[in-house]
Amino acid sequence: MVKLLTLYSGRLGTWMEIVAGTALIGVMVLIGSDIVGRLFGCPVPGTYEIVSLAGGLIIGLALPATSRAKGHVATDILLARLPEKSRLFLTVTTRLIGIILFLLAAYGMVSMGVRFKESGEVTAELSLSFYYVVYAIGGAFFVQTLILLSEIIERIKSRKDTGIP
Repeated sequence: MVKLLTLYSGRLGTWMEIVAGTALIGVMVLIGSDIVGRLFGCPVPGTYEIVSLAGGLIIGLALPATSRAKGHVATDILLARLPEKSRLFLTVTTRLIGIILFLLAAYGMVSMGVRFKESGEVTAELSLSFYYVVYAIGGAFFVQTLILLSEIIERIKSRKDTGIP
């Protein structure tokens, strides 16, 4: 069960990272095209809207993969000086707090997406729907909770494997 959770949350995180990277490349090409187009008097319409929506996707979808890769700022200097039991307690506690926060955030994003869809909220110039992006970010937050849960389980399991009481 633990291996399946780790495997599938990792795969989802990797898939989301690929989508975020693709969106980032698309944004770079779009901004470059808009700059060149402005030089010749024909900018790309809706660039600001597309870049704004894609920016949300890039940040939201890259979060689970960044967490899995331990790419966030950490306070390892302090943790390294603590006893193993204290480190385990702090790790589990912070991951549980993260799970609660990201579940609440995921619920909030999905609720917001439902409101956007029901109201027909769209961007001003291109009439792009907001709710797709909001749903995607909510999904990324849910995957983040799965990754945090797998980290807790792996940490407790590794403690048992090493024979630490």
